[in-house]
Amino acid sequence: MDMNYKILIGLILIITLFVNTAQAQEYGLLWSYETGDEVRSVSISSDGSCIAAGSADDKVYLFDREGNLLWSYETGISVESVSISSDGSCIAAGSLGKKVYLFERGGNLLWSYKTGGYVRSVSISSDGSYIAAGSRDNKIYLFDREGNLLWSYKTGGVVYSVSISSDGSDIAAGSLDDKVYLFDREGNLLWSHKTGSHVESVSISSDGSCIAAGSYDHKVYLFDREGNLLWSYKTGGVVRSVSISSDSSYIAAGSYDHKVYLFDREGNLLWSYETGGVVLSVSISSDGPYIAAGSADDKVYLFDREGNLLWSYKTGGVISVSISSDGSCIAAGSYDRKVYLFVSVWVIMEEARNAILSEKNKGYNIQEAESLLTQAENEFKAGDYSKANELALKAKEKALQIAKQTELLKKAIEEARNAILSEKNKYNIHEAESLLSQAEQAFSAGDYAEARELAYRAKALALDIDQDGVPNGSDFAPTIKNIYVYGAVTAFAGACFVFARNIKRRKEYQAKVREYKAKYEQLRAEGFERDEELEELLK
Repeated sequence: MDMNYKILIGLILIITLFVNTAQAQEYGLLWSYETGDEVRSVSISSDGSCIAAGSADDKVYLFDREGNLLWSYETGISVESVSISSDGSCIAAGSLGKKVYLFERGGNLLWSYKTGGYVRSVSISSDGSYIAAGSRDNKIYLFDREGNLLWSYKTGGVVYSVSISSDGSDIAAGSLDDKVYLFDREGNLLWSHKTGSHVESVSISSDGSCIAAGSYDHKVYLFDREGNLLWSYKTGGVVRSVSISSDSSYIAAGSYDHKVYLFDREGNLLWSYETGGVVLSVSISSDGPYIAAGSADDKVYLFDREGNLLWSYKTGGVISVSISSDGSCIAAGSYDRKVYLFVSVWVIMEEARNAILSEKNKGYNIQEAESLLTQAENEFKAGDYSKANELALKAKEKALQIAKQTELLKKAIEEARNAILSEKNKYNIHEAESLLSQAEQAFSAGDYAEARELAYRAKALALDIDQDGVPNGSDFAPTIKNIYVYGAVTAFAGACFVFARNIKRRKEYQAKVREYKAKYEQLRAEGFERDEELEELLK
């Protein structure tokens, strides 16, 4: 019995090790984008479909999940904070230019508002209806979507951090006056709590039931909505960043002691992990199963709730991280001027699968892409997630590439068809029609390279029947190669030249004969004896 128990424990340990090892590389870099300066802030929509970024190059950026830059907006000075609504419909930003901005997803600036100091932090409600901002003028601001200032409140110091509940009913703030504040939507101060030093970061749960705070006094705090201090925990350094799960069950924190911490609602330290540098940013997924962290050791980290390091990636120094609700996507902003998006390999494979299916349903031949996806799936099953990620990205890229090439080919075939129709009533273009028919057959068979070449040849032949390089409309002899016409003209011109030269020579000869004849007549008049042979020549 004891032996069986030991065997069971051993099997559990092996399985646990296998699962953790399998998870370790289950994320991959989907894309990165280089801005003009360090990326100060990133924010990702709940489903990971949109990523907002603010950079010291004075711009606000919005990307889709594929890494396409949807738009950028020049503010004129460094953008310190961005916040995107859950559905990605609105993006708030704060800049060193003392302004709060609100954009809609299409990139239109809905409004901007000038505060009395640079805007250190912004936070937007789930549907974009309310926007909170914290400024160096010591004030907390709340705006509605239309840009109306609903209220402002002056604290005793620079407002370093703000966080708004999902429906905008509660607004938390942290100030350099050492206090944590909570307001309702109407601007009523519900409570404030003095910590031991500057409050660097605050995070409010979706329903506003709990507020986490990180302070310069090295502590993590958790308060309930009534302002009761539920607990505090002293770390080994300034707590730069905190993030609370939607239901307030878990609280993540990042500290200057190089550690990432995870607590439960009761204040129990579930685990801590020491990175190689100051932890500047943390972000927890909606119900707390995943925790992302960015460290001054240049790495982005991902942990599960149990504290297992699932994955890490080296950038050029991470300033900001943001994780999607389900933890499948992680955005990061770095000192190396780049915005990064990391995605679960399974999500990447699913996107590749959907891209392939979409093009396959159009009747396109995408066997190359399907082959790459099959390889990716095999590598995923074998546990080589890095290779699976690489192959899945290639599969998706190949499917999209084939789709693009096929659309261009369809256009080429259509152009050939139109060229034939335009010339059909003027010339005999059976050969061009034959080439077009072959191109269509090759397209149907999925031989796109052959179809493309045949379509180009059909169009070229239809527009230049004699293939002499001169289009039918500009060719004075469209059915005869101009080289032949030019040869005939040249020969005729040569003959004319010879004929003209001969006429000229004949005229010159006749003139000489007349000249000699006149001289002969003059000599005869002067008594010169008659010369019958000469007279014969001068006739």
